[in-house]
Amino acid sequence: MNCQNSSDKKHKKTRQQCRALFFVLLCLLLAGCAEIRSFYSENETQLRDISVFCDNIRYDSRIAADATVAEAVRAVGVTVNEADIVSPAMPMAVPADGIIRITRVRTEDIITEQVIPFQSQTVRNESLPDGETHLIQQGRNGTRQITTRYTYEDGVQTAKAVVSAVTTRESIPEILMRGAKAEYSPIKINGRLIYISDGSAWMMQGSTENRTPLVSTGDLDGRVLDLSSDGQWLLFSRTGHSAEINGIWMVNLSMWDSEPVSLRVSNVLHFGSWLPGSTRRFIYSSVEPSEQTPGWKALNDLRMQFVSDTGMLMTQEEILPPDDSSDLSWWGTEFSLSDDARQLLFATPENLGVVDRLAGEKKELVRFTPYEKTRSDWAWIPGVSWNSENNGFYFTFHGKTNGEVQTFDPTDYHIAFYDLDTGEFRTVIENAGLFSYPTVSPRFSNGKTYLTWLQTELPQQVESERYRIMISDPDGENVRTVYPSKSSSGYITPQHLIWSPGENQSSAWIAFLSDGNIWLVNPFAGIYNQITSDGTVSRFIWE
Repeated sequence: MNCQNSSDKKHKKTRQQCRALFFVLLCLLLAGCAEIRSFYSENETQLRDISVFCDNIRYDSRIAADATVAEAVRAVGVTVNEADIVSPAMPMAVPADGIIRITRVRTEDIITEQVIPFQSQTVRNESLPDGETHLIQQGRNGTRQITTRYTYEDGVQTAKAVVSAVTTRESIPEILMRGAKAEYSPIKINGRLIYISDGSAWMMQGSTENRTPLVSTGDLDGRVLDLSSDGQWLLFSRTGHSAEINGIWMVNLSMWDSEPVSLRVSNVLHFGSWLPGSTRRFIYSSVEPSEQTPGWKALNDLRMQFVSDTGMLMTQEEILPPDDSSDLSWWGTEFSLSDDARQLLFATPENLGVVDRLAGEKKELVRFTPYEKTRSDWAWIPGVSWNSENNGFYFTFHGKTNGEVQTFDPTDYHIAFYDLDTGEFRTVIENAGLFSYPTVSPRFSNGKTYLTWLQTELPQQVESERYRIMISDPDGENVRTVYPSKSSSGYITPQHLIWSPGENQSSAWIAFLSDGNIWLVNPFAGIYNQITSDGTVSRFIWE
């Protein structure tokens, strides 16, 4: 009886504890639900409606008020491509009106072929009767592949642009040869006189009436023109394409049907020459094209290349590295080879000296005051010339040759001789002019050599282009006028004079340009002749 009562009491207590626990859990649950209702109630006020318009479809959703456009786009499940335009931009916050627009953008490239019409060029030939015309090269159109990119926004074209233009076939110019024969008496000449007329190369040999076309492309720029020592190869430059100023080419003169061969060297303005010998080696200095005046920036380097008969570059050597250490180095350096090709004279706007080609050493010998250093977009380089023994050289200088004392006297331009054996120099001609360009004659059979130069007619006008040709002994004695006579009113423009090759003084000629034509004058007999008449000669050599 007592045991039963005890058991009932225990069950009753347990039920009371369970009720109490249930009540506590119920209170906790009700409190939690209240908190959940409060959380959602609070956050419901931070959601907002948005609309995304894309592909002519409207996508609606509700997102957090502080969401970005990128989050809104992801919420509606729209994929955005890299080229698409999203407004506002993806990193920005959703705008106040909740509207986001996506513009689909695509591009399409269409390739078309464009015809490049050939140009017609006329070459004047003084060996043909005046007015007679012959077709020497058939013209052919070229082709260019044009890639045009079309841009579409939501299917509507909004832009069109050419993204590339590639020449797939070069045009070939039509070349007409038109007679321009003038009634000039033929003159016997030594060696080969090669000249550029109207962008094409011609050669006179034996007589001034024997003229042979060498290169008829019409694009020779005259920057480089040199004949190999064996007389077989002509080195020349042609106007470049695209970003190139020009390119270097060669042609075999021993084969009448030989085609020009590109040497794959470009941007050579101041110096390019064959080296003597049977091996085809040429030496040059280059520039870089520039958008600034004068259109280039000189490297002032010196390189040598070996080439095969086909123009393949065999080896390349660097004789002088690029040099931009001077304020005027942008203009460039001019070089002149000695007869044995061991040394080169170099001349810049502020100094000159010699380069040992084999050792690759450059030695300054004379420094002088640069001309108009801060007021010109061109730079003056003094004329230089080896003497006949190659143990000294003549040069034009301005002011004091130590470069320390500046002068602004317009008549203060002289010619001096530098002796490489003693390291001394002396003035031989005074007040010659800014563009005097001294030149030394060959050594004649009587053992004599002569100095020729241009003498300004207007000493007070330093940049005047009125000059006469003068001649003297190597020491500057026995000065006399060669052309024109003092009583004549004629003159020539600044240029390098060229002596004919040969040892016979009686048949010696000095060649020069006047009004685009070549003239010859014998400095000892006083006779002169015009030997071309087309008025388009820009450069010539006589070797």
